[in-house]
Amino acid sequence: MIPNEILYRCRDFDWVPLLRIWGTVGYTPLLVLK
Repeated sequence: MIPNEILYRCRDFDWVPLLRIWGTVGYTPLLVLK
C-alpha cells in the first residue's frame, strides 16, 4: 500500500470509537491505582 492510500483510508475511518476505546484503556489503570 502506498502512504497516500493509507492516509486516505485513515481520513475515512471513524476515529471516535477508537478514541473512546483508548480513553477507557488509559483511564482504567489510573482508577485502579487510586
